[in-house]
Amino acid sequence: MPNVIGEREVFELNVRCARQRSVLPRPRMRGAASAKVLVALAIVILAGIAAWWYYGRGGGTLSLTPTPGANAPAQTATEAASTPAVQTDLTVDQLYGEARKAMADNRMVAPPGNNALEFYLRILDKQPDNSNAKDALRELFPFATAGVEDQINQNNVDEATRIMDLLAKADPSNYTLTILRSKMDAKKKQNDRELALKAQQDAAAAAAAASAAAAARGGAAPAGDAAATASAATSPTTQHAAPATQAPKPADVAKATPPPVPAAPKGESRDVRVLTPPRPKYPAAAARNRQSGWVEVEFTVAASGEVQNAHVVASQPARVFDREAVRAVESAKFDPKLVNGEAVASTLKRRIEFNLGE
Repeated sequence: MPNVIGEREVFELNVRCARQRSVLPRPRMRGAASAKVLVALAIVILAGIAAWWYYGRGGGTLSLTPTPGANAPAQTATEAASTPAVQTDLTVDQLYGEARKAMADNRMVAPPGNNALEFYLRILDKQPDNSNAKDALRELFPFATAGVEDQINQNNVDEATRIMDLLAKADPSNYTLTILRSKMDAKKKQNDRELALKAQQDAAAAAAAASAAAAARGGAAPAGDAAATASAATSPTTQHAAPATQAPKPADVAKATPPPVPAAPKGESRDVRVLTPPRPKYPAAAARNRQSGWVEVEFTVAASGEVQNAHVVASQPARVFDREAVRAVESAKFDPKLVNGEAVASTLKRRIEFNLGE
């Protein structure tokens, strides 16, 4: 009997051990693994939320939106200061493109820093032997001189001087500049005479007002007023007439007479003006073949402003762009040349360039 009971106890013990090995540990292992995965996921989610909150609130350094503050004006000033540097560092091809845009927009000599004349001069600064830029400046010269005359006639001496200084860089020995300088000097002298005459008139009016005030106060002017009036009367800069109580002397009358102002010219004299510059179309065959070149066209601007007798003088390559260049010149609009206010015909030459990819 003891032996039987011992075997059963051993059997039951083995069964319980087997159940413990095969059944009970497995759920525990799966539960432990699932708990670890959930904990890891929770940590990742919490880290993502924390990062979103931190950078979304602007606490981090990854935000690309500038925060307005005390350094904002400094940043604006820096950007504004860097803009001219970018514009001045244009390549020769870019300067050609800007010059053509200025010609198309009729910005021959103005505004300062953004006109065809200055762009071509900047090309020569980079490449002093650039023949295309020299030819373009030669063609721009009559239009620029017309602009100088307009500014002189409008009494804009500073603007006329600026354009003449640019033209002197392009062609310092051109005789037209000598004529323009003479006109400028005459205009300055006329302005000086007008200012002197106005000063004399103001001084005479002041003296008359002082005399009238003294008479209203009781006859004679006080000693201080009398001295001031006498000083104004004898001053070489004012040279006005003496008070009415004194008999004017012939010499004083001669001094008080302002110098004669020269008569204005009968009419304006200027060269041809470009109203609508030539805008050539690129030939389809040349565009397909990636050809570029230029055409020099000679034409006459009649007194009516009409373009006449437009013909090709030279071209490179020959006969590829001739037709479109002539058509472009014929479709342009000009103001005729004026001589003493009268329109006259004049003959011009213009080089039309054809370039791709600029």
